[in-house]
Amino acid sequence: MSMDKVNRSERTIRISDDVLRQVAAISAADVPGVASAETPVKITNLGGAVSAEVRILVKPGSRAAAVASRVQKTVKQSIQDMTGVTAVHVHVEISGMQETEV
Repeated sequence: MSMDKVNRSERTIRISDDVLRQVAAISAADVPGVASAETPVKITNLGGAVSAEVRILVKPGSRAAAVASRVQKTVKQSIQDMTGVTAVHVHVEISGMQETEV
């Protein structure tokens, strides 16, 4: 398990990739139009910053491109706000549309 370092004055805080994955998955799932976000989010350490890859299902009737754009912004901001780690890239894969219930 890799850890990302956040330097604050003379101290160093280590944030695990597991925490970053959870933050990304939870924040993606909270975006309007997202039916679900898969929990196996991929985090890539870029030497002080990270890149995240998130897969989502979109709710029927939602504009997939608009939802994906909101997910990118939300995940990036959530990672930065909650952990202090800079998220330079957030890639969103739309794995499908949630099927409507009969």
